[in-house]
Amino acid sequence: MPRQRREETAQRWASRLAQFETSNLSVAQFGQSIDCSVGSFYLWKRKLAKPTPAPSAFLRVQTSLPALSGIEIKLPLGITICIPLTAANSLGDTLEQVS
Repeated sequence: MPRQRREETAQRWASRLAQFETSNLSVAQFGQSIDCSVGSFYLWKRKLAKPTPAPSAFLRVQTSLPALSGIEIKLPLGITICIPLTAANSLGDTLEQVS
């Protein structure tokens, strides 16, 4: 299917889905009114749904100035990891052991 035709179809379905939201009809009733199957309705609803962003796996990092003697990492559940600056090169290995 040419790209322009796909875009027109997507726009048509976006319009239909907006109409459905205000129609107060069931999916089956609405599908019958526009001559489409329930399966097609849900297929297009899924295709046109805006993806929800996945929650971030990163945690906020807070730094403080007096950390000159080493690195302190505070993990959930009250776990604290203290690494002297002289051992900072082994930070990756340390974190692998914790996870």
